[in-house]
Amino acid sequence: MTPNWLGEPFAFKDNKLSLTRKVHKRLLAEAQEAFPYEYSALLIGQKAAITDHIPMTGSTLDKHAFSFDGPGFLRAIALIRESNMQWLGVLHTHPHTLPVPSQRDRDGWHYHSLSYWIVSLCGSEPLWRMYQWQDGDFQQRSYTITEEE
Repeated sequence: MTPNWLGEPFAFKDNKLSLTRKVHKRLLAEAQEAFPYEYSALLIGQKAAITDHIPMTGSTLDKHAFSFDGPGFLRAIALIRESNMQWLGVLHTHPHTLPVPSQRDRDGWHYHSLSYWIVSLCGSEPLWRMYQWQDGDFQQRSYTITEEE
């Protein structure tokens, strides 16, 4: 049985994930502040609507990989549970490469029911991609940006 704080944003066949414009802007600002290092955050909300995030600021500073600080990750999960939200995904940046999952991304992904977001900062404009783990690999999926509810 899946705990109620662990979301399943792809549970319904025609579910399209959404991200609020406010969260989209804040994630991008935080990612750009972290440049040239990777940035990561947990994405939270309800069902298939991402309405907030938790920056994983205790993560290791690295230009080509991200990881979560154990105690910081556990605090984030506790915050999700206390707020009656659901963990819907992970976002991280590729500061110097395109938003395509690396082999390290594939090997390190253990939350197959969640969404996996990569923002590339290597070009003149950020490139956003969202993926779903399916059939043993990441599959790109579409999403929508919504106004505040």
